[in-house]
Amino acid sequence: MKSITIRMAIAVLAAVASITIGLSQVPTAAASKGTIAFLLSGPDIYYQDASYGAQAAAAKLGYGLKVYANPNGSPSVELANVQDAIDAGDVAITGYSVSYSSEGGTILAAGKAGVPTLLLSGYTPNYLGTKDFIGFETFASVAAMVPDGVFVKDHATGQVAVITGQLGRGDAEDYRTGFLEGLGCKGNLAAGLPPMTCAGGKMQYVVTETGKWLRPTAYTAAEDVITKYPNLAAVFVENEDMAVGVHTAFVAAHKSPLIVSANGAPYGLAGMTAGWLSATVVESPAFEGLMGVRLINAYLNRQISGSHLYLEPAFFITKASQAPTYLSWNLYKSPASVNAAMHEPLLKAVPGKPKYA
Repeated sequence: MKSITIRMAIAVLAAVASITIGLSQVPTAAASKGTIAFLLSGPDIYYQDASYGAQAAAAKLGYGLKVYANPNGSPSVELANVQDAIDAGDVAITGYSVSYSSEGGTILAAGKAGVPTLLLSGYTPNYLGTKDFIGFETFASVAAMVPDGVFVKDHATGQVAVITGQLGRGDAEDYRTGFLEGLGCKGNLAAGLPPMTCAGGKMQYVVTETGKWLRPTAYTAAEDVITKYPNLAAVFVENEDMAVGVHTAFVAAHKSPLIVSANGAPYGLAGMTAGWLSATVVESPAFEGLMGVRLINAYLNRQISGSHLYLEPAFFITKASQAPTYLSWNLYKSPASVNAAMHEPLLKAVPGKPKYA
C-alpha cells in the first residue's frame, strides 16, 4: 500500500510538471529582431528552466522566443518542430535534441533552410562544419562527474549502482563514464556495463538502469535495483529529479545508501540540506539557455563564427560548499540575477574538433 501511495504522489508531481511546461508554450511578444525557436525534448524540469533562461535573454536582446514542445522525447516530433520553426520564419533554433540520430536531422534540416542552430548538450564533432550550424553548448560531461565518483570511493565500501538519464544522446553515457572513472573502476568505462571492480577492490559496480531523467521512472528503476541488490552501499543518480524518486524508493524499503547526483536543482540542494543527498555537480539550465541565446545573438551579428563547441562551468559541491549564484536554476526570477548572467563573459569556443566535450 505504501508503494502505491508513493507512486500516486510521484505521478501527481509529474503531472504538475507537465502542466507547468504546457504553460511555457506561450511565446514572448514578437520582437523586432524576430523569434528564436526553443526545442523542448521532454518533460524534465531542467529543459523547462533552460527555456525560461533563454526567454529572459531573448527579451533583453530584442528577440521573441517560442517553445516547441516534445513531451515524450519523440525524434519524429522533434523534426516536425524544426520544420514548423523553419516554416514560421524563426531566425534561429536552440534547445535540446532527443538523441544523436535526431540531432543530425535537426542540424541538416535547419542548415538546408539557412536557419542558424545552436544545440544544448548532445555534443559530437560529426556536424561541425555543417552550414549555419553555430555549434554545441554544454559542459565537460565526463570530467564533471569524476568528483562524484571520487566522493563515493572515499565515503563508501561495497556495492554501487548507477541510475542513468535517457540513453542515446551521449550525455547520460558521459555522466556514467565520468563517475566510473572517479570511482576507480576497471573495464570498459565508456560502455559502462557492470560488473566492474572499483576503488582498488573495495567497491563493486553491480547494476545500471535508466530513469530517463524522470522521477517516476527512476522510482521504478530503484525498486528493481533494491530487489536485485538489497545491500547497496551507494547510488549515482544522473539528475536530481530522478534522485528524489530513487530516495523515495529507498525510504519505502527502509534503506539508506549514500546518494550522489548532478545538476544542482533546488530540490537537490534541499535534499543535501536534509541529509539524504551527499554531493552533486551544479550546472544551471537557466544559465545554459540564457547563454545559448547570447551565442545565437553573437553569431547573427557576426561576432563569432559557426561550428564550435562551447563549454559551460560546472561545480562539484557537498553540504559544506556552494556554487556561484549565477548558476542558480531560478536566476530568471530575479532581474538582478539575469543582469549578472548577461554580463558574464561570453563562452569561449574550444579550438578544433575535440573528440569529447
